Amino acid sequence: MLFNEIIATTREEVCISWFDFYSIGHICFGIGAFLLISLFYTIPKAKGKVPLFSLMLVFILSMITFVVWEVIENYVVFWLGLGHLKFEGRVDSLQNMTTDIFLGALGGLGAWIFAYMTFEKDKKIWPYYTSGIISLCLWLGVFIILRYLTIT
Repeated sequence: MLFNEIIATTREEVCISWFDFYSIGHICFGIGAFLLISLFYTIPKAKGKVPLFSLMLVFILSMITFVVWEVIENYVVFWLGLGHLKFEGRVDSLQNMTTDIFLGALGGLGAWIFAYMTFEKDKKIWPYYTSGIISLCLWLGVFIILRYLTIT
């Protein structure tokens, strides 16, 4: 029983357990949010100008995005009466929301480390965004596979 409280293995445990297949999607969200917000850093830096944001601020803005998303997903959607659009029509547990924010931060942190390794050294924007998009697609593939395994 303890294992089921940590990892959702059935549809009934989704949104209640610490991890469910939607949790993996938050890693994708973290990578995507960081890549999008980092445009304010990489484009000016690649052109030899002072960036609008530091990579630390990009990460902080990504974290704010994750928290705002969880509020929208779990409170605003239900307040607007659109709860039927959410999986199983219920609010995430506090444990699940915490895990989702943590995994989003993990995805953003991975993108940040990769940005430092590829972009800071060579000042080339295309390897950073190409590999970022590839990793985003790979994590989306993992998400789809885990979602399929959980539903069936």
